[in-house]
Amino acid sequence: MSLTTSVTLTMAAPTMPGSVGESTDNERTQAMMQHLQEVLLLNSDPISLLNSFEGDDYLEQLAPVVEDAVNANHVDLLIDRLASITAQKEIEVQELCNSNQHEYTKAVQQLAKVKQNSELMRVGVLSINQNLQQSGRALVARNKMLLDSRGARKNIDDATTALRQCLKVLNMTNKIHEMIEQKKYFGALKGLDDLEKNHIQEVAQFEFAQMIRKSVPVMQATIKDDVIADLQVWLVSVHKVTPQIGRIAFGVTESRRRRWKKKVDQNPQLRFYKLNSAVQLAMEDGHDEFDPLNNDAINVDLTPFYEGMHICSALGVLDEFRDNYALDRIKEQDTILPPSLEFTDEDIAPLEHLLHGACGFAIVERATVRKAYRVRTPESVSELWESMCQRIAHLIDPVLPTLRNPETLLRVRTLLGLFIQTMEGYEFSVTRLHSYMLTLFENYSAFLKQRFAEEFEQTVMEDDYMPMKINQRDLWEKIISISWYKPDKDASQVKFPCVLPFSQVYPLSCAEIRNFVSQHYQFSDEFAEQNPGQIEATLRANLDELLVEVVCRTLRDRLRSSNREEIVQIFINLEYFETAAVELQQMLNETATTHLDEPITLLASSAFADARKLAETRIFELVNSKVDDFLEIADYDWDTKTERTAPSSYLSDMINFLESLVNSTLVNLPKSITSFIYFDAFDHLATSLLDMLLNAGRRISKAALLNFNRDICYLENFVGNIGSPSSKQRNGTQNGSSIDSPNKIKHRSEEDADNSLLTTFTELRQTIDLLLSPNVEEYNNTEIRMRKYGRVKPQNAAALVEKYVLVSICQLVMCELTFLYRIFAPPATPSRTMKRFRRGG
Repeated sequence: MSLTTSVTLTMAAPTMPGSVGESTDNERTQAMMQHLQEVLLLNSDPISLLNSFEGDDYLEQLAPVVEDAVNANHVDLLIDRLASITAQKEIEVQELCNSNQHEYTKAVQQLAKVKQNSELMRVGVLSINQNLQQSGRALVARNKMLLDSRGARKNIDDATTALRQCLKVLNMTNKIHEMIEQKKYFGALKGLDDLEKNHIQEVAQFEFAQMIRKSVPVMQATIKDDVIADLQVWLVSVHKVTPQIGRIAFGVTESRRRRWKKKVDQNPQLRFYKLNSAVQLAMEDGHDEFDPLNNDAINVDLTPFYEGMHICSALGVLDEFRDNYALDRIKEQDTILPPSLEFTDEDIAPLEHLLHGACGFAIVERATVRKAYRVRTPESVSELWESMCQRIAHLIDPVLPTLRNPETLLRVRTLLGLFIQTMEGYEFSVTRLHSYMLTLFENYSAFLKQRFAEEFEQTVMEDDYMPMKINQRDLWEKIISISWYKPDKDASQVKFPCVLPFSQVYPLSCAEIRNFVSQHYQFSDEFAEQNPGQIEATLRANLDELLVEVVCRTLRDRLRSSNREEIVQIFINLEYFETAAVELQQMLNETATTHLDEPITLLASSAFADARKLAETRIFELVNSKVDDFLEIADYDWDTKTERTAPSSYLSDMINFLESLVNSTLVNLPKSITSFIYFDAFDHLATSLLDMLLNAGRRISKAALLNFNRDICYLENFVGNIGSPSSKQRNGTQNGSSIDSPNKIKHRSEEDADNSLLTTFTELRQTIDLLLSPNVEEYNNTEIRMRKYGRVKPQNAAALVEKYVLVSICQLVMCELTFLYRIFAPPATPSRTMKRFRRGG
């Protein structure tokens, strides 16, 4: 075995089991021995090894091994190892010496020297070991102190950092609480978010941080609750000023209405354009917009609402905020619109307060929806608005029947009109309100019609049915201004007292009609309706109904009276009412507030015309009835032998009555109507007298016929001189000679043939002339009959001739008349024809 191998084997340290600390110590020992072995291996040659012991290099190489042994506190082990190596080397040297004495001696010397050096080295090592141990202990102590100080410093730094982080979290928490107390919710919420996401993470190991983390949702809920509470307080404050907001908005609208009305007065063409129309808005563009929420009188801060919206949005509960706010607004609406409403003719303040509140409520809604569309959508506000309009109508409806004064409805209209125009200015749909305004207009018109009917009935009852007598010019001018009446003379030529043709019911009714129309237009004045022309259409229908069903029907009912003066005056009044209806129709078309597709047409004019015809017929009936009364007292003795020299007394009385009727009762009637009355009366009289003659006894004496003829001449003379002063002398012109002369009678009959009134007596005159003619057979001559007796019926001629002429003459004439009758009469047997001829047809 070589030296190197033996040294290696000798240096191998036994491995002993032990604890972990012992394993570590063994590892250090093995490292030290390994290092020592490497040093020895570098000088494996013994000579070189011995030489190396004498130099300093070896010691330098051995110093680290010694240092390691000192550090590991294995100096004794190192010495033992060195001693073992020395012994081993001595054996090797001894072996070498045995083989080579010289070399051995030299080696001994070298070994002695090595031993000496080794001893010195051992002493040095021990000294170094002692020094190292002393310095190592101090170094270890100082190192330990350094390590301890570094750990303490690190702990202090860590503690300082943690403390600062904790203080920062606590300060932020306190600041968040302060911001909550100061109602700086949005900053507090932002701080909470920053605290939770960033700063709490840095001190998450501390218990208080977990407590703060757990308190973050609580603080967020607190912020939300506080914001909602502040919102409720804000809603209460807004509720208190809501009526004031509406009142201010109403005032602004009223100012705009006055400005627009002034422009309309300056330019009448603008009357077709209402407030809030495109034309009106364009012409008012220069005026500054007025904010009813922020002005000199009131200031509504919407910050709590917007802050609540943003905070709830940041908290992720915007839907909850939206639902709660919508519910609050519904409750607010219920507060503004009570379950029932009461106002009277004397006080409509409750309605005014209601509309002011509704207006203010809607304006606040519009302000919120413009900047908070995520919370208040236009659709939700529109639904709430429509509901409000419907409830307002339902609140007003029950009160309307309790009102008794149309002026109250007009005031209600004014309030609703202002409400509509104000809301229309804030872009709210007012279709339902316009429809309700039409319903209110119909109620208003019904009130006016009822009041007109009551006043007209009272006026009709108080009317004296006499032409109005005017004593003062101012009264005359007032009547002319309100009545549709055009006097024949200028105002300067009228002398007082004067008499107007109509009775007082006409001007009073005209005043009421004008007032009725004016009040209707006053209702719709400056307030636009949903569909153009509805006001005019409703007014036309109501006015027609008023004139036809109230005025015309009342006057028609009065025609049942038997008072001729009243009937005549009603006839005159109806004529003026008919004119008034035509003039009123023209006035409605000229003063229409909107463009009309078709002109307004009133049916009342035809109704008054029909009523006037009925009145005319009624006058005829009354006059004819009076004529019948006179005829009932007529007593003709058809067998008398005595001729009278004067007309019958009943006829004189009748003529006096007719003359008085024409000169008094009928004096104001148009001449055409008077002529018709005369014509109808005289026609009725002539027919009655002819029937009286035809219904005479079996025989008519000549004296009776002459007496009858005298009465007829008296009537003809009166008829021929109607309206002439000579009519007053009619009695003096009648004498027997005029009656006895058939030629004179014939001449007068032909002369008056063209007179329309005298034509009513033509048949009667021709019949009497035939009976008084000396040649009755002239009737059989067609030419003479058509010229002189064309109106006399053959059957009447036959019957009267049979009653008047002598029997012998009658038989001759009857034969000729029988032949003539066969020509004109229908075919019949001769015996039957004769019987009909004798019966007078």
